[in-house]
Amino acid sequence: MSADIKCLKWNKTILRPTNVLDYSEYTLALQPSYWLSLKTKHHPIKVSFLGQKNRLASLDNSNNIYVYDWTKANIKIIKTKYEHKGKLTNLASNYLGNKIATCSDSGKIQLWNFQFSNYKILTEFRGHFHSIRNIEYSSDNNYLISCSNDKTFKIWDCQTNKFVASNMFHNNWVNMAKFFNCNKLVVSCSRDSYIQVFDCCSGKCVVKFNLSPDYAETLTLKEDFSIAVGTNLGSIQVFDLRALKVLQMYNKHTSQVNCIQYQYKTPCLVSVSKDKKLNVYDTIEGRFLYSIYHLNEIKSMDISSNDQLLATTSFRFDNEVTLWKLETMKF
Repeated sequence: MSADIKCLKWNKTILRPTNVLDYSEYTLALQPSYWLSLKTKHHPIKVSFLGQKNRLASLDNSNNIYVYDWTKANIKIIKTKYEHKGKLTNLASNYLGNKIATCSDSGKIQLWNFQFSNYKILTEFRGHFHSIRNIEYSSDNNYLISCSNDKTFKIWDCQTNKFVASNMFHNNWVNMAKFFNCNKLVVSCSRDSYIQVFDCCSGKCVVKFNLSPDYAETLTLKEDFSIAVGTNLGSIQVFDLRALKVLQMYNKHTSQVNCIQYQYKTPCLVSVSKDKKLNVYDTIEGRFLYSIYHLNEIKSMDISSNDQLLATTSFRFDNEVTLWKLETMKF
């Protein structure tokens, strides 16, 4: 089926084995070193690096939003609280790092703009009928995608502040949806056990993967058309979007995977789970590398776009975000 879809055509992807990686790259193939702890008032549930700047945004479970800035010697912390009705459930930043989006259990999305001393809600989208589980910006920063317990994901135009499209192909909560392939596709996962690929041009679902009896809680994408998902039962599965098959499977977690992410410039894949472990895998050689144990469930993690930093929650204390420095293979 995928052979007929123009945006899924095979391209000449050059994959490099681990032993010939550019030695100047920072890689999670080497275990990162602890660098810094950033305090929060309550338990952080989401972390997100802000573009290519030395800044990180986090959201805790009491509607507090923090931005940490370490561009200078002293770390600057900007904090605000969402005071309106509803509980914030997730946070995302655009690729420029100058805007933050949040979503709530009341079905609303808030777009924030911030300066060095204050926050301001620019606009609020309303369209979901149940709690929103996740939000993501498109790679060009022009669109936002949200997914909800109302079994849909919706696309919003951040320039005109208008609703663009809605997907109603899932039969249960949509856990995550991401833009892919220059925003031509959307890949989503749901509690209905399906991973679906939505063609934004035709408005159709073009590819499906069934994980039954398990389902994907989170997913991440690689430009070589690989989809990696973390499931409710704790497995990591890597799919090829064009060959329509599972390439790799890892069973190193014993509980639900909360977050999964590819490193940007290396074949390393990172997952965090309810089992308090951060796991790293080499997807070229198809092997598990190592674990870093945390104090409690790891709700969220993120990798900086320059691959030099990793942020995780609940490493030594519940009310903190930990930054890790990635090692370089340069000798």
